[in-house]
Amino acid sequence: MLLFAQKVLRKVPGNWTFVVVTDRKELDDQIYKIFASSSGVLTQQEVHAERVVHLRQLLSEDHRYIFTLIHKFQTQGGERHPVLSERSDIVVITDEAHRSQYDTLALNMRTALPNAAFIAFTGTPLMAGEEKTKSVFGDYVSVYDFNQSILDRATVPLYYENRVPTLQLTNENLNEDLEQILKDAELDEAQEAKLEHEFAREYHLITREGGSKNGCEKIA
Repeated sequence: MLLFAQKVLRKVPGNWTFVVVTDRKELDDQIYKIFASSSGVLTQQEVHAERVVHLRQLLSEDHRYIFTLIHKFQTQGGERHPVLSERSDIVVITDEAHRSQYDTLALNMRTALPNAAFIAFTGTPLMAGEEKTKSVFGDYVSVYDFNQSILDRATVPLYYENRVPTLQLTNENLNEDLEQILKDAELDEAQEAKLEHEFAREYHLITREGGSKNGCEKIA
């Protein structure tokens, strides 16, 4: 987000204001500290919008960056959200775009800033068929995926191998022994049903037909 904003300032002339929006106070503080730690990016003046009225005031002033939560765009009783600024040089940078940038709050934010531009960031992969972020914000500008991360040696390769466990049954009378154990326990129908449900998978594994191999796990 910081690098994007800095590039806009270098490449595109204008008196830009970036409104950084997320959905959790912890993230809001974290992002603010990252921007604040960059030399010359933020002044000592408070630029956290605590209320909608405060956000309107900040947008009317000369601020490069403003930070707020999307929950500030709530309305009462289905009222239409008031316009906070008609400036066209506002860029809204939304974090966690896969989670909270839809529905009423997002609509209110766009109503409040009708001429602003919006760009979304998300660190969560969007599965096929669930790419709502693209339908709201448009196609991807940049994607840093898992394969690229591996090539950059920022992530170790991940391998998946589907294995079927091979078990060796050492008790040829297992069925008879289980039957006797259940009989001695004198379980009622409900208890037997519960036992069968809880151990159905294990029973299936140890009684299924299949070849045995030396060195495999033994079950008595």
